[in-house]
Formats: sequence, structure tokens, C-alpha cells
Amino acid sequence: MGLLDDTLAAIEPLDRDAMRQARERHDQLVKPRGSLGQLEDLAEQLAGLARTSPPPIPERAAVVIFAGDHGVHRHGVSPWPQEITAAMVGTFLNGRAVINAIAKQTGATVRVVDVGVATDLPDHPRLRKERVRPGTDDLATAPAMTRAEAVQAVEVGIRTASELVAAGHSCLLTGDMGIANTTPAAALVAAFTGASPEDATGRGTGIDDPTWTTKVAVVRQALDLHRLDLADPLGVLAALGGLEHAATVGYLLGAAALRTPVILDGVAAAAAAIVAAALAPDATGAFIAGHLSQEPAAQLALDKLALRPLLDLRMRLGEGTGASLALPIVQSAARVLHEVATLDELANPTPQGRRVLILGGARSGKSVTAERFLEDEPSVTYVATGAVPDLDDPEWAERVAVHRARRPTTWQTHETRDVAALLTQPAAEPLLIDCFTTWLAGELDAAGSWTDHPDDDALQARVDSAISAWTGTTRYVVAVSNEVGSGIVPATPSGRRFRDELGALNARLAAAADEVWFVTAGIPQRLR
Repeated sequence: MGLLDDTLAAIEPLDRDAMRQARERHDQLVKPRGSLGQLEDLAEQLAGLARTSPPPIPERAAVVIFAGDHGVHRHGVSPWPQEITAAMVGTFLNGRAVINAIAKQTGATVRVVDVGVATDLPDHPRLRKERVRPGTDDLATAPAMTRAEAVQAVEVGIRTASELVAAGHSCLLTGDMGIANTTPAAALVAAFTGASPEDATGRGTGIDDPTWTTKVAVVRQALDLHRLDLADPLGVLAALGGLEHAATVGYLLGAAALRTPVILDGVAAAAAAIVAAALAPDATGAFIAGHLSQEPAAQLALDKLALRPLLDLRMRLGEGTGASLALPIVQSAARVLHEVATLDELANPTPQGRRVLILGGARSGKSVTAERFLEDEPSVTYVATGAVPDLDDPEWAERVAVHRARRPTTWQTHETRDVAALLTQPAAEPLLIDCFTTWLAGELDAAGSWTDHPDDDALQARVDSAISAWTGTTRYVVAVSNEVGSGIVPATPSGRRFRDELGALNARLAAAADEVWFVTAGIPQRLR
């Protein structure tokens, strides 16, 4: 079996038990039943997809823009020259397109895949070159591509989805770029829904009436030309689709096979979703309609798929913009199930801790950032884990003095490495640990890690104890640690040992943290 066949075989229905559990928990939350409307349906879908309730919060998202050109452009169905496809790819890669601005706001990563651009593109770190061919044939006079080319493009999308999920992305977003690509999208939707060319064909980039009339005629000619068999979705895709549509089909199927939510953008994604659903009906369990494109084929496709869009902003840009705007809604749907209390939990409260980890390099402003998290708290326990300053180290003494001067007089300071004891205390006031880097340095010293006979078991026991206390704490804790990947590591065995131990410690702290922030040049950015 090939990659496409393996992917189709891996797609399964949503888990009904998990969906039921999500619905039952929603009904128990401190709100009227059903008061969150579609958000509750979305949470139920996410639970069924993940096979667990509450479902994982899809915090790491990636939008992939599949780019390709179209032979049908020669009919004048778009006022834009075909070279704009390559120019826009360059704009995406330079970070100056609309999708870049919106993705930056919503926290999505942007990637571009050349699956069929007619112009040769220069290399770029964020560009993946998977060109099947330099644009399609004219779908109004011949099949847009061969069946083998359609499968090849679909498998590009499958591999892209698989690699992103393997890299830790828990939500995928569709994007597309291709001058004239709304014409094949309209043809695909008309073919699978039975809609007339007039009803399926929209204005694309804002074409005038004569151009729209030409576009409708081209779609009709394509539908009349090809002997379409809807029982053969790949054949229909090859006859009418674009290479970016085909790659998006694979991207959707890959996400569904990996039980990863995928947010649909505009009409190109909607057309691809119809093809994907024809190949694997259960794949729709992974699909979320991010927004309603102004292209009429988008509404026809979403109706066919029984998908309700989350947003209707009268957008028709593409690029993944609508999907990116919908991302926080999808994340919120899962977060509600995790963080909102039930009526029973209010009646029988269980102490809940909150763990915030702040990472950064030396002098990055991470400690100041940590203090700002707690500046409105009336009382804070400040844990200084470093060595007590003495006259032999004036630089360290000066640094400690600066830290002490910044603390409000209501804060209590503990100069200790016994962070586990403080984390397990059932105290009400928040805890600020500054920092785990100096804590680990002290533990390495205590274990003789720089000697010929280090007590690695004792070190591991102390680290495990601290992580256990961090994971199970019922306190509000803000902890600081150095991100070793952003600093210079001495080329010595001790330097490498410290780097490795701190990197492993940070990873364990982050895995159990509710929030993770990274500070660079005094600018905090939330990682999770």
C-alpha cells in the first residue's frame, strides 16, 4: 500500500464515549446548560477526536500555505498576472503579508510549500520545495493534471501534516496561494454538490461582471468536458483541481489520520475538504470551519460537509487568514473544559495550584518579568536559591542587593535550596522561585558532580523531589530558570554537564507548567 492508502486506512470515527463525557462535563460547569452554544459542540468534537475528555488544548498551531499556478488563468478569469503567485510567496516568506500579521497575533507558525508554482523560487528556510509540476493544465480543455500527479500532490500534503504533528504542533491550519485558484475551487464544489456554475462561481479577487461571466462559462465548459465519476474522487480532483487543492486534500487527510484538529480557511480549503470527505467520510471529524468565505462555493461546500463556520467577517483573502483568526476560539473551547469549575467542585473545593515558568538568558529581564506577575499580590514568599553573597564575590553581592531592593517590604524572603518543602506547604500566598538555575548549580555542587566520584543518585533524587513538588503544588508559583539554548556553553565536561542537566530540568518543569514564557531583551513572549 502507498502513503495515501495507508493514511485513508488510519482514519477512524470520532470517539463517542469521549464526546459524551465532554457534553456531561459541560452540563456540570458553573454556567447555564448550552450557554456557550457552538463552543460546546466544538469542545465535544475535540474530545471525540482526541479520544479523551477534556481534550488537549491545541496550543501549538501551524498554518501551511500550499502554492500553485493554474493553466485556466489564460482565459482571463482573474485580472491579476500569474506572476503574482511567486511574488506573494516571497511576501509570505519575508513576513509582510496579511497572514503573517494575523498569525503573529494568534501565535500560529507560518510555512509555505511550493507544490506547483510556475516560476522558479529561490531557496528560503521557511519554503519547502515539493513542486509536482510548474502549474496545471487548462481544466477547460484538458484534465488539470494526471491522476499520478494528483496523488503525488496529495501525498505532499500528507507528509507535511505528519511532519508538523511529529514536531509538536497540535492544531493545523490551511492556507493557499494561486492566482485563479477560485475557478478550480468553484468547479470542484459544483461537481460534488450538483450546484450550477452560476451558483458556485464567485468574484474571486473582485472581478467585474464580464470577467465573472467568462469565469462561469469556463467552469461550465470544464464540467461538460470531463466525464466525472463522483465515485472516483481522485479522478475528479485530477480533472478539475489545482495542485494546492490536491496538497490541501492530503493535509486534511493527514491531520484526520493523526487525530489532529485542522481549521479550514476559505473556498480553496472547502473545496479540498469535499474531496477529502469523498475519499474518507470519517475525516470530517477533524475538520473545523474557521470562517465563511464570501465565495459562494464555500457556503455550498460547508453545507455539504455539515460544517458551521466559527466566524463570518465577509473575508475572501485566503492565505490562511480566516483560519488563523478562528484559532483562539478553538483553543478556548478546549480550555473551558480544563479550567472552569463544576458545581460539585465549588461545593467540595480541592486546592488547585498554578505554575508559571519564565525562561530567558542572562540579563534578559526574566526576574523582573517574574516579579511583575506578582506585583499586585499583597504578600509573596520569595525564594532565593543562590549562594549567600560574601566579600570574595562582589559582583554576586551587587546582583543580590539589586534583587533585594526591588522586592516590596511585604514580601518574605527565604534563602534556601529546599524548594520542595516550600512547594508542598499549604500556604495561601504565592511563591516566587528565583531561580532554578542557581538551585541546580548548588545541587550539582552538593552531589560532587565536578569530582571524580559524583553522587548521581543523590542528585537525581533531589531533582525528582523538586519536580514532584512542583507538579503537585497547590500554591500559585512563578519560577525563573535560564534557557541554556540561548547561552554559550564552555567547552568543558563540567560546562556540558551543567547544560544537559539544566536543559532536562527545564523540560520537566515546562511539561508540568500551566504557562511557559520566554524573555528576550526584556520582552516576554508566551510559549504556552
